[in-house]
Amino acid sequence: MENRDDKLIAIIGLLAACLIGVTFLFTMTWLTDVRHPTDPSLDVQSCSPKPHPPISHPS
Repeated sequence: MENRDDKLIAIIGLLAACLIGVTFLFTMTWLTDVRHPTDPSLDVQSCSPKPHPPISHPS
């Protein structure tokens, strides 16, 4: 019976460690994204597509 309890405690500890690790990685990624300043020179609203030159086929 004690062997079963040890396995259960080991599984719970492993799952808890995985949860803590995933939470830590998610938090660090989110903080990095929030603190990253956006480039003010890039304005998506004012961009207009450039016309493509006509494709000339060799004869």
